[in-house]
Amino acid sequence: MTKEERSKLAGTPPAWMYEFDLGDGIVTPLLTEELREIHRTRERMIVPVIEDFWPNGLEGQKCLDVACNEGYFSFFLYQRGATVKGIDAREFNINRAKAVQRVYGYDSSRLTFSTQDFFFNQDPTNHYDLTLFLGLLYHLENPMGAIRILYRLTKRLCVVETQLTRQQEPIYSGWGETSKTLELPASMGLYEETDMDENNLAAHKSLSFIPNAVAVKKMLSSVGFSKVWQITPSPDSNQQYVNNDRGIFLALK
Repeated sequence: MTKEERSKLAGTPPAWMYEFDLGDGIVTPLLTEELREIHRTRERMIVPVIEDFWPNGLEGQKCLDVACNEGYFSFFLYQRGATVKGIDAREFNINRAKAVQRVYGYDSSRLTFSTQDFFFNQDPTNHYDLTLFLGLLYHLENPMGAIRILYRLTKRLCVVETQLTRQQEPIYSGWGETSKTLELPASMGLYEETDMDENNLAAHKSLSFIPNAVAVKKMLSSVGFSKVWQITPSPDSNQQYVNNDRGIFLALK
């Protein structure tokens, strides 16, 4: 790809989710400045986990990056030797990922991108040693259905990153009888995103169910993951993670 083509790629609106160095001083502009800090926090929290599970690298491992957007974490896994499939519901995002792949010259036999609604995934059971599910759970109308698909596809480890509600105390609810009350530590907030058409980071469909941290753990464990835990961020992480407005969870098959 020529310098002019790379410059045009970087400068074509809208601004980008990820910052890519395309060479010759051409860098893709971020949608918001805070995204840089968010991505750094994600890396600092996720990379040590992957290195602990695969200390010799990811060569020979199959990985799925769900809602890969422009492919940043797909590239990360590829660079460590994995065979990677990145999927996203928006064709625009996938086209950008493929364009960056061409710039970097990454082998298409080990790295593929496709426009796909995750709920229609037909990959075999236990097909992926590692699955990434970053920044998607809270955008979904059917989060539990997505978690079930993740469990089916994951052979070893699933990494889930999501926005969280600030609901720390249990919610109380009646349950079929006047005298019966349920105490519910796990809960979700309902949000209707109205900018789906113009916002490549918004929900693909209108309603979003935002979980609290207890709900994420409950959903992952209820489908059969043997161990589920939340990674504790360092104090210098992006404040959303420090404040538990966002969280990264690990689910072991």
